[in-house]
Amino acid sequence: AEGLALFDIGLTAQRALLVPARLVRSRSRAQVRRTGTADGLVQRLAVLDAGERLSVLSDLVRGEVAGVLGFADGSAVDVRRQFQDLGFDSLTAVEFRNRVGKVTGLRLPATLIFDYPTAEAVAGYLAGELAGDQVEQAAPAVMATTDEPIAIVGMACRFPGGVASPEGLWELVAGGRDAIGEF
Repeated sequence: AEGLALFDIGLTAQRALLVPARLVRSRSRAQVRRTGTADGLVQRLAVLDAGERLSVLSDLVRGEVAGVLGFADGSAVDVRRQFQDLGFDSLTAVEFRNRVGKVTGLRLPATLIFDYPTAEAVAGYLAGELAGDQVEQAAPAVMATTDEPIAIVGMACRFPGGVASPEGLWELVAGGRDAIGEF
């Protein structure tokens, strides 16, 4: 009923562009950020020192990697091995991000495994986010590949009508000459 009422408003309005819609104000970001299991995790981490927090989060990340990739448990996951080398693709990256986001209650970037390409790096990122600290974190590791050839890309431009420079092109256009039909 509400949708039809909004549709009627749209049909009778004398405006070229109109979007009749009911706006729902969502809860504040802080209220949405952490819920349920995530609150328990935050409380558990709060009583640990930095090294223990990182260990717990590393185990959590390894467990989620194992779940996404179908491993029996997280013990098979080397925390320093890059996700790409473990077999991640774009779909598993999204599934991993969603699983970690659900457990932690954090809204994680879509580029999580690309910005933080190892389980160790993700655990460090989560430690900072969950603690709310302004701890200086190492910059995300840049993935280096050695098996891809180097590509050198060059760019050139050929002007029409025998023109040899940008100024000549301007003269051609300003003079209204037909650069294609003349040659």
